[in-house]
Order: sequence, then structure tokens, then C-alpha cells
Amino acid sequence: MTGIIPAAGDGDRLRDSLGIDCCKSLIKINNRCLIEYSLENFLRLGVRDVYIVVGKYADEIKKTVGEEYCGMKIKYVLQKQRKGIVNAIVTALDETGCGDTVILQLADEILAGFKAEAVTEFIEDGVYDFCCGITYEDDADAVRKNYSVETDGTDRLKKCTEKPDFVGNNMKGTGFCIFRSGTLMLLKDIYDENTGFPRELCDYMNYLVSVGKTGRIFEIAEKEFNINTAEELNEAKKYYS
Repeated sequence: MTGIIPAAGDGDRLRDSLGIDCCKSLIKINNRCLIEYSLENFLRLGVRDVYIVVGKYADEIKKTVGEEYCGMKIKYVLQKQRKGIVNAIVTALDETGCGDTVILQLADEILAGFKAEAVTEFIEDGVYDFCCGITYEDDADAVRKNYSVETDGTDRLKKCTEKPDFVGNNMKGTGFCIFRSGTLMLLKDIYDENTGFPRELCDYMNYLVSVGKTGRIFEIAEKEFNINTAEELNEAKKYYS
């Protein structure tokens, strides 16, 4: 298993709301940097190789995280332009290849009550081609800030929608996703840097469904915090206080 952490974003919304120039993934909550929460999840899953996709704050992240984290090997890949999460994945795949299962975890997302056993179950069952972690969220506005998912009535994914206007259930998609090697090779084949398709995770997963790949959803955590504003940062700090 290989871990990929997109951490190339500038954090414009958070920086503007806090009024400071900062590297979002290095902001501390409960005495730990945001990116450490992602690394800790990988540790629990037995991941040994992690690729961090960096951009403007590459030097700061490298200095803080280093080339090893609790036994995991850390490698850095530069995303030259901000072209979305899928571009970050493709950029990392240029270094990692497509022959391994990839676990994606965002650098600005905390998964409180992380359910490592659910991830292990998916990896071991070998039935599905990819999956996305969800949390159950009573606040529809929280789902609108991330993405919604629709299923066939079981745990099989039918469609996901980025920042939906209409929310039909309480399932909120997260940035924690798992892709097997076959789906990664397909991504390399279809990705178009000129048009930017697919740009978002939802674009990629919906395409996989459209060509017959099987996707699964599962509850990845008790609560998810996607840190983009001062309000969301304070909410996470309050949770851990």
C-alpha cells in the first residue's frame, strides 16, 4: 500500500480568515500539525511509503515532517500548478507508478474516531475497485461543503456530487479514498492536462462507475473536519479541547 497526501494548496480561505500567511497543513490542533493526523492514519494501516504532494510551502512541510515519520518513508512530489486534487494524484503517480493500492488522505482533513478496521476490511476483501470514506452528518450544510454520495441501497456507490445544491441523505463524502492499481492505470490513460478532466475526486469516481468499475462507501470516522476557514479550525480545536 502507498499513501498519497495532497498538500500543495495555498490555503487562501483559511489564510484570509485568520489574517496571517500560513501553511495550512502545519497549523496545530491539540499540539499536532494537521498533516500529522493524516500520517497517523497511515501508520495505523501499516503503510510504509507516503508521497506528499507539495507546492508553495514545500520547504516548510519538508522541514517539519522530514524524510521519515515513525518508520514510514516520506517522499515529496512537486505540483507545479494548482490544478485540483486529481492532478495531485496523477503527479504522485508519475513517481509511484500504478502497480500498488493507493490510499488518499487530505492534508487539511481530520478524521476523528478513525475506523482503521473498515479500511483493512476493504483492502482484504478484493471485491471492489475503489472506495470512498464517508461520515454521517446531520447538518446538510456540512455535506454541501464536501460532496454527497448516492448508493444502490447497499454500500455500492452510484454517484457522488461535489458541493451539491440538494442533499438527499446524511452521508458526507471525505477525502479519504482507496484506489486499486487498475483504476489508477485508467486514470493515467484518461487524464487530460489541457482540459483538466477529471479535476475533482467526484469526477474521477463517477467516471469509474460509468465504465463499470465497482465503488464502495464505508463509514471512515465518527466525525470529519475539513479545515478551510477560521470557523472550521475553531470547531476542530473545540472538539479536541
